[in-house]
Amino acid sequence: MKIRRNILGVLILIAILICTSCQDNEINSKTTVAKMKGVPVIYETDMTLDVDDVGALAVLHGLEIENKVNLIGVCYNEVHPQGPDAIDAINTYYNRGTLPIGIYNNYENELKDPDPSDYFSSERNFDVDNMAHDPFDNIVANALAVYKYLLRKQEDNSVVIVSVGFLNNLYDLIKDPEGLELVKKKVKLLAIMGGLHNDGFNLSRHNLIDQSQYVIENWPGTLVTTHVGGDMITGETLTDKTPVHNPVRRSFELEWHQGPNIGRSSWDEVTVLYAIYGTEYYNEEWTGGGSLRNGYKWSFKKGYRGYAAPKSDKVVEDEIERLMTLLPVNK
Repeated sequence: MKIRRNILGVLILIAILICTSCQDNEINSKTTVAKMKGVPVIYETDMTLDVDDVGALAVLHGLEIENKVNLIGVCYNEVHPQGPDAIDAINTYYNRGTLPIGIYNNYENELKDPDPSDYFSSERNFDVDNMAHDPFDNIVANALAVYKYLLRKQEDNSVVIVSVGFLNNLYDLIKDPEGLELVKKKVKLLAIMGGLHNDGFNLSRHNLIDQSQYVIENWPGTLVTTHVGGDMITGETLTDKTPVHNPVRRSFELEWHQGPNIGRSSWDEVTVLYAIYGTEYYNEEWTGGGSLRNGYKWSFKKGYRGYAAPKSDKVVEDEIERLMTLLPVNK
């Protein structure tokens, strides 16, 4: 069998060199698809209170449409019962409704004062229950189990984790011995949306500041934070450019009763673009440090702890809008 495989490999190589546009060779086609797949990404979100989480997931799907990202799973670090349904509705709209969804259910450390939803509750007519879904009873599981399942399947030093919510799932991941080893082996970047100093939301809410400190202090690889985006308004063209059944469009229209084509601040989308584009669009800072409200401080170190901000807010804002409004493609 080894000889057969070697001969077949040579024949495939010859076929590619002679006719790279040839699509009728099944193995060659699969090879091309594999090469086109982008960076494997796991998206970590608190998709509940603010709509930039929705926009960031739309940006990731847009990046996948352009073969820059291979979104392999979404993990949810809030506890609103409709969160997984909303995530699945968005994934399904983009024809990726079978993506694994990890949920936080650490009953020993329940979230304090969990956030309400301002855009996907039934009272606001998001009507998530009647949006298109793939059957997902068997793809929703404990976030720790989902992380370990996904990471085992990836190449070494290849995975990017984008965290735009709380760090409770990531805390559970690196407190788990196997999870920690998988992070060391498989993850090349953790990009976190959170304030660099005195953060009052993602790094401190729900009595999770100690978990945030643990992740920042003990994450075994590169960890970069971003916190700009408040003045960068995106989602303003969703109503004009996407269909009425797009759950991303509907979320933006319902956010705080804003209505169509209003847009929202782009903190989470900014973090997503940094995680994929890096220094193409962003300046990285590797000197200095950050701090939490409990007094914990950390120092930057090249390739280990850092901070990133856009070189041009307008360029990043325009790219977010473009990606957010890309229409789904059939898979």
